[in-house]
Amino acid sequence: MTVTVLQAGAWGTTLATILARDGGKDVVLWVRDPAQAKEISARRENRKYLAGIRVPDRVEVTADLERALASDDLIVAAPSRGVRELRDRVLPLLRKGHRVLSATKGLAEDGRRMSQLWGEALAPDRVAVISGPNISREIAAGLPAPTVIASVEPATAHHFQSLVGTPMFRVYTNVDVVGVELCGALKNIIALGAGAVDGMGYGENAKAGFVTRGLAEIARYGFAEGANPLTVAGLAGFGDLIATCTSKFSRNRMVGELLAKGIDLAEIPQRLGGQVAEGISTAEAAYRASLKRGVVMPITEQTHLVLSEGKPIREAMRDLMDREQGEEVAGPLAEISRLLGTVAAAQREGAASGPRSRGS
Repeated sequence: MTVTVLQAGAWGTTLATILARDGGKDVVLWVRDPAQAKEISARRENRKYLAGIRVPDRVEVTADLERALASDDLIVAAPSRGVRELRDRVLPLLRKGHRVLSATKGLAEDGRRMSQLWGEALAPDRVAVISGPNISREIAAGLPAPTVIASVEPATAHHFQSLVGTPMFRVYTNVDVVGVELCGALKNIIALGAGAVDGMGYGENAKAGFVTRGLAEIARYGFAEGANPLTVAGLAGFGDLIATCTSKFSRNRMVGELLAKGIDLAEIPQRLGGQVAEGISTAEAAYRASLKRGVVMPITEQTHLVLSEGKPIREAMRDLMDREQGEEVAGPLAEISRLLGTVAAAQREGAASGPRSRGS
């Protein structure tokens, strides 16, 4: 079986590497820049984005998009700001047999999710998304990690589960595409702030509180869009949030820390070696979308003010601390909590009145 990975950033190169090295697949890795494609192919290493990790010989590196689209299974690991252009570029080459797994954790400028963009090119049931606590360098190094693949069509999710899973990369499936995708995108905003907390030396209490309230903010937005509450509490939500807000390899956390230490936003892409921190563009998209939907997102709002209007980070943090104090579980979260409590009570009642388990 041959699978194509579109774009050779850190995550795309990681996926291509583990599919070939650990999954025994033949992989085509598409690179935008022909010179970079030649270098990776010759050196068997992506020195720009994943230095020190060998790209297996079973990975064919090419800048020929038509060659890349010869595979039926496409994994797209492009930055969110380039997905629309890439989709339009591959559109003439897409066939009915193609399936797309979106590995992009971000939002389009208008707030749309990546699966929505790909769903305009293919039938939505041919599209899936992958997200979770997936620090690329750890996975590329062969360390164990879980992830979640979601699709509105369970068969598509299970297909990619079989395709992507390896002995060290455990894949779960989910039908909640909205929740999995929004959690993966919005946690990058929270990671920016978590990095700022680190950069300002505010301590572990402050960071734990910030991350927890960030999860509540992700939940509010997700629930407004129809996400399943259990998704927010799972690997794609809580799990990914913890990894991104704490890892030394997290680009978004690093951006927040650099900003808190006085590094100008314009200098940060160079500090990242040309890699993309999705939280920057996602913060703007999510802020505009939250205003339209009437969802209260104070962390996202303050992040927008820092990134787009030059508000000092310490002032933004102070304004978050000065917000009116209230109930921890309120509004939509309170309603979700009530519903979950009702479901749990019904399950307990059913278990109590049901047949005894074997051996009881």
